[in-house]
Amino acid sequence: MKKLKVSVISLGCPKNLVDTEALMGSFKVEEVEFISDSESADVILINTCGFIDAAKEESINAILGACQYKRYGNKKVVVTGCLVERYKQELEKEIPEVDLFVDLKTQKDIPLKVGLSRKTKPERIVSTPKHLAYLKISEGCDHTCSFCAIPNIRGKHKSRPIESIVEEAKMLADIGVRELNIVSQDTSYYGYDLYGKPMLFELLKKIEEVDGIDWIRLYYLYPSTVDEDFFKFISDSEKILRYIEMPIQHSEDNLLRDMMRGYRKRKLYQILDWKDKYTPDMAIRSSVIVGYPLETEKEFYSMLKFLEEAKFDWLGVFTYSHEEGTPAYERWEDRISHQEKLERFNQVLSIQEGITEEKNRVTVGKVFDILVDGFSEEWETLPIGRSYRNAYDIDGIIYIESTEPVKPGSIIRVKIGDVVDNYDLVGEVV
Repeated sequence: MKKLKVSVISLGCPKNLVDTEALMGSFKVEEVEFISDSESADVILINTCGFIDAAKEESINAILGACQYKRYGNKKVVVTGCLVERYKQELEKEIPEVDLFVDLKTQKDIPLKVGLSRKTKPERIVSTPKHLAYLKISEGCDHTCSFCAIPNIRGKHKSRPIESIVEEAKMLADIGVRELNIVSQDTSYYGYDLYGKPMLFELLKKIEEVDGIDWIRLYYLYPSTVDEDFFKFISDSEKILRYIEMPIQHSEDNLLRDMMRGYRKRKLYQILDWKDKYTPDMAIRSSVIVGYPLETEKEFYSMLKFLEEAKFDWLGVFTYSHEEGTPAYERWEDRISHQEKLERFNQVLSIQEGITEEKNRVTVGKVFDILVDGFSEEWETLPIGRSYRNAYDIDGIIYIESTEPVKPGSIIRVKIGDVVDNYDLVGEVV
């Protein structure tokens, strides 16, 4: 039997990537061959993102690009994911070249929809380097942030049972994963819906017991559900990295109130105090939104001042996207010009660039455990890796100088020698 050649394009966040990997695992291996070349594929499968304007534009461009390949043969283009969940009818009307638009509820039936059979028990196909993987512990979100369309797309928060998550962690460890990256829409809220109380600590303790897992990294923590016990817990853990990803979106009370974030600036200062008290060496990645309809120049510059005080190791910056169906869309006009948003965006980036370089400079001369990811794209024989301070694919990397061969997936000791282009580091094996 000739195998169907399938090219998979996954867009958006790591949570979406987990969905893509599960989808790939729903195909029977004897019926399909996954390839990277869309031009040679029989089926081009795209898992889209539909969160904000930039993500929607990227998804549309990917779809249109895939449709161009239909000129080279009898190909099928199948599109699923968040963009389809939001705009299926409009997409079917505007891009008729696509063979199938599949919503989230019927995603698991895609093998059947392209004329193949489906595994009764899907086996996730990990597409990241084999020593690391993302582990999604819940779906959806109970928060009603005024700018966010995710609850409309993904629904209410739904935790996975601890047993199911631990079983998947063991499976990942068995195939060589050493770093588990915990993801969800709201990681610190885990367990409330299923167990009636917070259960993140209990879950993490179980994952810590899994043989083979050395690093556990936490993403998508929500400030209102992060407390003092959280930092105490991390300070006592040997496997949970002293690194958290915690979007704050803004620092000023008026905007936090209208954004319906559920906390105020005082809580952010409190979190930073707990971090300094229990885990002073912790690295924090956060994110902010500029150009929210109510953001005055005064509030913007107050946020800049807060960012200079907070000194987050890493920071993502987004320009406000006016999303239909969100509370902000119903309440306000998108009153701040695109040009003004870009100017504010660049001001935040400029300040954060200096903060990140400063944070990196402090590491020079120190020795860290480094997880080797592979080799540099520019210099193919030069190994690259990350310390606990660097999340895969979004933070800076460390170039590793070594007189002996270095194997991807290994954890080695490296002394940091210098900062490269503000964000990256170079070090030598010790």
